[in-house]
Amino acid sequence: MTVLYLSQSKLNYSVNGVYIKGLRQNGVTVKTCQLPNGFKKYYEAVKYCRRNLKDAGLIMVGYDSPGIAVLMKLICRKKVVYNALCSMYERLIVSRKLAAPLSLRALYYWFLDFAAVHFTDLTMVETDAQRRYFNKLFKVSDNKLFRAWTGVEDEVFYKSEKNIDKFPVFTAIFRGRFLPEAGADVLVRAAKLLDNHELKIYLLGAGPELNRIEGLIKELKPKNLELISSFLPDEKLGTILRKSHLSLGQLAEHPRLGRTIPHKAYESLALGLPYLTAANEAVLELLIPDQTCLVCRPGDERSLAEAILWAKDHPKDTGMIAANGHQLYQTKLRSDILAKNLLDRISTI
Repeated sequence: MTVLYLSQSKLNYSVNGVYIKGLRQNGVTVKTCQLPNGFKKYYEAVKYCRRNLKDAGLIMVGYDSPGIAVLMKLICRKKVVYNALCSMYERLIVSRKLAAPLSLRALYYWFLDFAAVHFTDLTMVETDAQRRYFNKLFKVSDNKLFRAWTGVEDEVFYKSEKNIDKFPVFTAIFRGRFLPEAGADVLVRAAKLLDNHELKIYLLGAGPELNRIEGLIKELKPKNLELISSFLPDEKLGTILRKSHLSLGQLAEHPRLGRTIPHKAYESLALGLPYLTAANEAVLELLIPDQTCLVCRPGDERSLAEAILWAKDHPKDTGMIAANGHQLYQTKLRSDILAKNLLDRISTI
């Protein structure tokens, strides 16, 4: 089978790249098209399909491209699968608050999402909670939705076969965009509670909340926290992660965390790092507390500080949780396994 995969988001971005790689590992020929931003993307998508549609058995549309998904279904008679992950409405309005929920801009994003899930044959979403959210928000039936774990770019995030020397003191690492649901502020306050303990916390990232986080750090002055807001190349990032003892997930109390699993959860599992996250519904679809992850109460810096200390003081138990998490990745979350599950689902539509 030949699949045409079109996206306006980067093709090597994990949401797209994992499934492109996985489909190829399953013997599928995948032809990719990176679309430009702006209105020109529609012209380029039509042009590309006219050249390649004859040999294609399926069209897949990548993350953050609902308009393209609608267009593909309008101009061709092939099955169209949209790798949505989440909705534009949720990402831009609920999470980033770029506009008020009932504004014209919000309604525009909602309409694009609505059209995409109803026009296409199948829409991939990141969790069952996200699927239920789509059911409610867009009035779309279950048989048009498929829970597809995101996976990870395993060329960058993998468990090294060599013994990696850890940092000399216990080190916890938080990485990612500073969005409201990330809970970087919760970590800064937890770090202050841990001032008298011998440990290190790296806070790697930037984003809309950066100024607020910098202000909080300046106010509290936690002794063991280091903020790195500059871009780190993949090789250096991978080294820091492998040398760390604990990976920290999303920590806030935020409605979006009931539906989404951050990329760093999959990265931590692939690296064989123990993962500590706020106990939210979505991530607990994938992980089990005290078996494949550690948890704290959402938005609670004291609970987070206690969980970090527990991980530090119980290295054997934490190591077992990390090993279980890595085994979960190897058996259920590799790109070839995820793509095989998708192919099995596509065969039923």
